[in-house]
Amino acid sequence: MTSLVRRRLLSALPALAAVTIAVAVAVALGARSRGGETSAAAWPAGSGGVDAHATIAPRHVLFGDTVQAHVDVAVDRTRVDPDTVRVGTNFSPWQVVGNPVRVRRDAGGIAAIRTDFVLRCVAVECVPTGRSLSFEFPPARISYLSVNGAATARARIRSPWPELVVQSRIAAAGIDSRGERFTPWRADPLELPAPSYRIAPGVLVGALVSGAVLLALAAVVLLLLAWPRRRDVPAPEPEPEPVVEPALTPLEHALLLLEDTARSNGAAEDRRRALELVAEELDAADWGDVELARSAKALAWSEDSPPVELTSSLAARVRSVLPQDETENPEEGSPDEP
Repeated sequence: MTSLVRRRLLSALPALAAVTIAVAVAVALGARSRGGETSAAAWPAGSGGVDAHATIAPRHVLFGDTVQAHVDVAVDRTRVDPDTVRVGTNFSPWQVVGNPVRVRRDAGGIAAIRTDFVLRCVAVECVPTGRSLSFEFPPARISYLSVNGAATARARIRSPWPELVVQSRIAAAGIDSRGERFTPWRADPLELPAPSYRIAPGVLVGALVSGAVLLALAAVVLLLLAWPRRRDVPAPEPEPEPVVEPALTPLEHALLLLEDTARSNGAAEDRRRALELVAEELDAADWGDVELARSAKALAWSEDSPPVELTSSLAARVRSVLPQDETENPEEGSPDEP
């Protein structure tokens, strides 16, 4: 990954984070508008700003059991005075145990009033003659006065009670499970209230999505920062050129051989050939010395092997007569050399 691509990605991260957060907030607001908020109460037509609902729990009991009856009234406080709401009931032959309990709760422009009744019946009229006995009470009567007080008469609405079934204790005790499919109990599905949340689901979803996106962006930033950068490898240093020793002329080779004391034994033939070469070079060169040439030739053809002392001395005398360019550029041969 090049540094240019890395810089472009890092510069684009803030804009990407802003767009992601905006989308998450929009999702949260949309979800909240769909399910997080409740709409205003829809009052039934002709109710005058009052709605009531009567319930009994439990609805299937045995003879002598206690039953709870509730009347829930919702009042629009802008149209009805909650203090004027009255609830009338008739549970005959059931009796109300104790005094009814009235509880009021206000929320904004709505007042919720609940009236609780405790019912019990141990009279003969409540004894089932068969397996069960059903009771259908007259609807509960709810009366009220409007806020403006224009109407002098009290307005009324009714709320029906659900059916109450009393099962026979004798029939319930004698149920035979050996093939009898009938039982006195029936399911009583209840209408559950709307769920409540500490945090609206839409807001929570948006917050979680935003947090996840921010964590992902942080991971990308850390990955970019930790990505190893490519470093330019320096070019290898050039190898030093090998030192080339200057080429020696045949005359130089001959003089070195004549000066080499290490080859004094067993190299007589080489020294003789070197002396012949020196004599020829001295005879042919313009700077040559005739006397030195004769001395070199005499040593080359001497009967005994030319001693190193004499050949070294001769080589020194020859070097003394060599021209300057010959000694500075030994790789250049004699001008008469073929």
